[in-house]
Formats: sequence, structure tokens, C-alpha cells
Amino acid sequence: MDRLNWKSDIGQEPSIPHIDWDALKQYAISIKCAQSRNTAHPPKCEIPPIYSMGGVHLVRLLVFEDDTKWVARIQLHQETQHSKSLLLSEKDTLSIVQEQTDIPVPRVIGYDECQERIGRAFMIMDFIPGSTAMNAFGGPQIHGGEIPLRHKAKFHSDIAHIQATMTSIRFPKIGMITLRANGSYDIDPIPGLGGPFETAQDYFMAWADNAKFPMGETTIRSQLPSHMADEIILSIQEFPSRLKDAARALPLSKGPFPLHHPDFYHSNVIIDDAYNILSIIDWEGALTVPWEAVEFPAFLYTVPPPIDLPSKYDCDGYPINPVIQNRWEERQDYIQSVKKAERQRGLGCELSTVLASPKIQNLATSIRLYSEDGKERMYFDSSDFALSAAHRVTDRVTDLGTIQTDEAHPNRNNISHPSSPSPAASNVDKKAKEDLHRKDASPQKSHLHRQTNKDTTNEGQDDFFYFED
Repeated sequence: MDRLNWKSDIGQEPSIPHIDWDALKQYAISIKCAQSRNTAHPPKCEIPPIYSMGGVHLVRLLVFEDDTKWVARIQLHQETQHSKSLLLSEKDTLSIVQEQTDIPVPRVIGYDECQERIGRAFMIMDFIPGSTAMNAFGGPQIHGGEIPLRHKAKFHSDIAHIQATMTSIRFPKIGMITLRANGSYDIDPIPGLGGPFETAQDYFMAWADNAKFPMGETTIRSQLPSHMADEIILSIQEFPSRLKDAARALPLSKGPFPLHHPDFYHSNVIIDDAYNILSIIDWEGALTVPWEAVEFPAFLYTVPPPIDLPSKYDCDGYPINPVIQNRWEERQDYIQSVKKAERQRGLGCELSTVLASPKIQNLATSIRLYSEDGKERMYFDSSDFALSAAHRVTDRVTDLGTIQTDEAHPNRNNISHPSSPSPAASNVDKKAKEDLHRKDASPQKSHLHRQTNKDTTNEGQDDFFYFED
């Protein structure tokens, strides 16, 4: 199996900044000496001529003479207050995940959020001897990024247990996790957004105030037929303000709010040769969020039907493309795995409830895609004109927000574990189960279709993003 997709042509990478590699080695050696309490005979440390690189980080291997291996993850860009906040919060998030759960994550060995030491901010962690699930078994060029069928069911089940456990870490506010000097965990503001937020309403209002679509009007027009451009651009421009107007009418849904991994994709899952999960990596940007912002893992992503091209669905709202049909079925199977994990771990049903709600998922994915910087997919493309119906995602969002436990946080300076769901959440789960049972009665087309508003005063508008008791 390929291991971490290492490359060996680092001298040919023009985007790599100048790094003081000797200073990095000396820092690693100092940590190693402190661990062994042997400063008289410092160990030798080498950096092999291999590396891995993504959009924002460079990864180098540190090898000691006793064969201990660490990795240094180095930021590619200049230090900013934003980047410092993200690094420190990621360190503290990894700490709480290790302390409070059995989710496998890398141990942070050392870090420097400033760039003076080696030229860029960095973090040193344990080396996990495996491959990402994306790069395993030949990589995307062989399997297109798909998880091998023989491993898919177990992998999805394992990820479901991890996501259920992850969302059991909850806080009374929305924001970035931080470790205080007294050893307790708390919530800090979200860089570029503000907070901490005490309600989902406050969070969505702030998001709407700060949302920026990643492409300009000229670029958008160049990718669209002229007869659709004006409508889509108007939808793009109005989306944040429409969401803000809807958020004003939201119930003041309070916490506790769950921990969310913003890049929960199989490129950030380290596995062994048998596809067993060894570690979940890249927690940069992890934060607590409203339940209405929690999504499926990214490898189960689909375009929300309200912002997809209607011609991709049949008269019952079922996707025509067999690949998307299969993805919808996989999502239903994943929900069942989440429910099993919730039962086994004695958790509430909040995660399975929000995943089973098309309305919640449409909202969560639409918001993420709107301001996403193109890491996985832009909000629309020339083949599906996904924004042609963007104005519809807020038509009925005013009823959103009933997924909450309404329970006081037992310790506002420390972690909260999930409690029994509220009556509202229980009713939601009952309704979700009823929806799922319709699949048995009508296996061809059932709960896997777009819900439409039956109120004739809003004929033609989709009825999204709310729970009915």
C-alpha cells in the first residue's frame, strides 16, 4: 500500500516557503531529550527527502536514531492572527478528543503558532504508519476516490461510530474549543465570524453578515447560459440576506452544541491494509456548531435537490443518475449505523435525527457550499446550475431549530455529555423512523424524494428545513 502519498521532488515545489530545517530538527531533539530526561546525549534526528503537501500545509517526516518517527505539519502561508487561532484550537481539540473519547487521533508533541522559530508556524505529531483512505489501493487514479466495495460497509459503520462519538462532545456555546490555564475547556470566537454564540439564531445571523460567495460576477456569467445568468446571480446575492431574515424568526435554540469536523472526508482518515481506521486527522477549523449545521461525512455528499437541476430527478423527485441513487441508499444505511452507534454508546438520537431530515441536510449543505473555497465542489457548475433555486432554501427555514435538548450545561467550563433527547427531538426521531419505514412499503420510490409544500398559496416552492412535531 502507498504510504501517505509521499513525494521526493521537494526542490521542484515553487510554493514551499523557506524553512529552517536545522531549527526544526533542533526543536524536535529538545522535545525528545525532555521526554527521556537525558540532555547529556541528545539523539540524532534526520528529515528524509520526502514530503507530502496539500493546499495549506507541508508535511515532513522526522526520524530519530531509535527509529521513533514524528511528522511536522508546517503552514505554507504567512502567520496571521487567524492562522494562530486555528492552530491553537486544533491542538486543544485534539486534546479533548483524546481525553474524552476513544476516537483515534494523532498526539500533539510540540508546536509553535508563530513563524519566527523555523520560518512558518508548525505542529509536530506522532507519525501514523498508514495511508489515507483516499490514497489507499492505488489512489483516485485507480478507483476515482471511491471506497472499495468489499470494505465499504465496515468503513461506513466505523465512521458512523466515530461521528456519533464526536458529536457527544458538546458545549453550551458555538465556537472554537480552547484549553484554559486552569485545565478546563471552553469556547472561543470563530475567526472571521465572531462569537462565541449562545444560540443557533445568533450563529446564522453572523454567518449571513459575513458570507461571501467565492466567485465574482464575471466568472459566474462566464459559466452560465446568458438566459439564466441574471436569475442565478440574483439568487447568489440574496441568499445571505434571505437566510438572515429567516434566522430572525428562529426559536432561540440553545446548547449544548456538538463538535464538528469541517473536513470529515476519507482523505483525512488513516487506514491500514485491511481498511481499519488508525486515525482521524486534519482537525483545523473544528468547532462546535448548531445541530442544523451537522452533515454526513463528505464521502456521502450529494447536491441538495432544491439547488440542483430539476431535470436530474423524476416526477417523484428521485434521482435519475444511478450513481446518485446509490449514494442516497448509502446515506440511509449510514443513518442506521449512526442509530446503532447511538444505542450502543447510550447517546441521544440527535445525530441520526438531523441526518435523516432532508430539510436539515439541505440547509447545512447549502450554507457550506455557498462560501466554500472550492476544495471539493463549487456551489454550482455549468452542468447543473445549482443556484437557480437558491432562493428556495430559506422559504420555510423559520420553523427550523427544534432539534435541541433544552438542558442546562452541567459545567460551563468543561465538557458536556449528551443527555436524553427533548420531547421535540423524540418526536422528530419518531417521524424520521416513520419516513424510513415507508421504504419497505414502496421500495422503488419512497422517502427518497423531494418534499413539496402542499399549501397552494406557495405552489411550486419547496418546503424545507424544519421539523414538525
